Amino acid sequence: MQRLSRLLILTLLIGCVTLFSGAVAQEENASNMTNETPGLQTAEGIPPEIMQHATDWPLPNRNYANTRATTDVSINKDNVNDLAIAWTFDITANGTFGGASSNPIIMGDTVYFQDLYADTYALNLADGSVKWEKVYNNSTVTGPNGPAVGWGKVFVTNDPFSIAALNALSGEELWSMQIINTTPMAGEIIGEGIDIQPTVYDNLVYTSTVPGRGDVFYRGGAVGYIYALDQETGEVAWNFSTVDDPVSFWGNPDVNSGGGVWYTPAVDTQTGIIYWPIANPAPFAGTPEFPNGASRPGPNLYTNTMMALDHATGDIAWFTQVLPHDLFDHDLAIAPILTSANVGGEDQNVVISAGKMGRVYAFNRDTGALLWVAVVGRHENDQLAALPPGNTTVYPGALGGVETPMAYANGTVYVPYVDLYTNWTPTSSLSLGVEGAPQAEIQPVPEGTGGLVAVEADSGKILWDRKLDSINVGGATVVNDLVFTATFNGTIYAFDAMTGEEVWSFTAPAGINAWPAVANDTIVWPCGVGEMSQVIALRPGGMGNVTPAPTATMNVTPTVMPPTGNETGNVTPTPTMNVTPTATVNVTPTVTMNVTPAATANVTPSPTTAGNETTVNISADNLAFDTDTITVPAGANVTMVFDNQDGGIPHNVAVYDGPLRTEAIFVGEIINGPAEITYTFTAPSEPGTYYFQCDVHPSMNGDFIVE
Repeated sequence: MQRLSRLLILTLLIGCVTLFSGAVAQEENASNMTNETPGLQTAEGIPPEIMQHATDWPLPNRNYANTRATTDVSINKDNVNDLAIAWTFDITANGTFGGASSNPIIMGDTVYFQDLYADTYALNLADGSVKWEKVYNNSTVTGPNGPAVGWGKVFVTNDPFSIAALNALSGEELWSMQIINTTPMAGEIIGEGIDIQPTVYDNLVYTSTVPGRGDVFYRGGAVGYIYALDQETGEVAWNFSTVDDPVSFWGNPDVNSGGGVWYTPAVDTQTGIIYWPIANPAPFAGTPEFPNGASRPGPNLYTNTMMALDHATGDIAWFTQVLPHDLFDHDLAIAPILTSANVGGEDQNVVISAGKMGRVYAFNRDTGALLWVAVVGRHENDQLAALPPGNTTVYPGALGGVETPMAYANGTVYVPYVDLYTNWTPTSSLSLGVEGAPQAEIQPVPEGTGGLVAVEADSGKILWDRKLDSINVGGATVVNDLVFTATFNGTIYAFDAMTGEEVWSFTAPAGINAWPAVANDTIVWPCGVGEMSQVIALRPGGMGNVTPAPTATMNVTPTVMPPTGNETGNVTPTPTMNVTPTATVNVTPTVTMNVTPAATANVTPSPTTAGNETTVNISADNLAFDTDTITVPAGANVTMVFDNQDGGIPHNVAVYDGPLRTEAIFVGEIINGPAEITYTFTAPSEPGTYYFQCDVHPSMNGDFIVE
């Protein structure tokens, strides 16, 4: 991205951010650096509205621990089938990442909601009527955004560079603080922006910038900063660079960028420590001049790091880096969860986070020690220290992994995940601010799938894993004995929190790239992807369903995190997926299909052999081959009969030397199903295990064995 003229600010921060400089841990060799822990703080800093409405949904993830769980409503397995729409509120925003990628706030009889034009509304919880609105109509907001409420004010991002405070009763703007210098040097475009839902504590408003805004991401020199603003005036109380040396910038400030935070931090109100998940470095994977991130040697602190700061001063308590020198836009991005767990027989206070690397991490909350790592979703080539020449398919891709918030209840962490790949080369990039770099190929979002995993907080053990037929960018939310989530194609699910059994599902009026608030027996869920974008309120005994918008008209990239960052998609939420936005992907889904693959038996087709002639039959159905192993004689003339049973979906069969696909042995013609084609080719003369896949859907693959 483009650099900002903030040299004075950068200079002032140098002393603060050089407290630690050594490389910190990855999964196998995690270590941490600890500073003096500040004294205990009281809970007196909690705004009165949050104390008063603690049984509602007064914070972005309900509480300061970010658990996204409630037992203060009556919705449960016994009455979930009675849920229906009680009211709807039309979303008029239609930005790069849809209409909404934020979490509403519920306090008493009021719902506070912000769309992806930064327009902010106070709605009546009973019927959805508008109490007040503040219209900013800013189409450059990326998200995940949203409101925070405290001390009689609603705090929002009103443009990519500023935070505003609105009167909670009227919507009148009380102050607006521009925290990013929008006067570019030498004609450069601004390279940083705000893409986070803020939080409030101890008379401070906490927010962060990321290295980008809606049109430009990861231009050289762009730094993500954490800010604490005075809630009365908007003045900056402190800020913190998420890059350890923002002047030299890992040796190349003209090319390198990174850091920032996409999702709301967690606040320990007993110790006064605030926990921030820091996002990825760039460029990723590299550039023609600097392949494999060669412009930024070393671990690239503090990216992909769990950072514990004193809430009042911004001083470091500890930090632990989980992924040094990230090549794949694999942000540690998801809102941290605070809880306690018995790890290895020892009761510990823990902080749990995750990101687009498709891993969930548990840290000791006092020291930063890495306690366990849980792997979720599909993984392929994601642990490479350097990419080989040519294209490499990597799962999770830049829009994959954990893109949206997790939930926690009763010793279990509920993790939504996305299975989407990216095809990388050592010199390709998704950094929109990097000039002259070829763009990596992201799998089209409609082809992706996802799931919801339950992880034991004591050990990281996977308790259950529910596969879904669309990418899961709807977060996780626990309501009594149920866990809710939603997919990009607009399906809302309720699963038994203990077993993972599907209890209920619902077709929303639009696709979903946001997560809900729950209070007073009402689930308020923004559905912002498609022509009928709406906030919907689900309530037992509601009016009923609505007619869903045709998914084929969607032209929306999910926010993520991270998503690149929460690419919402932060295109990177990212996740809003905290798809951390990287490149904007035009997603024009084909007609949505229910793609829940039936159990695929491991069947080795029995080839019919006559002399050196071999016939193999293989079929594709429901986006899966009927086998994951094909065996043929060495040097055989292979006749392959391929039956594509997926109506309207293109497939082929191709054979390569291995999963990295350095050399193609045979590439079959792509056909739209339902259709059948016969391929002929010669098997390798050297016995061994090779690789076959569908080139259109590389998740369909297996071993091609030559004997």
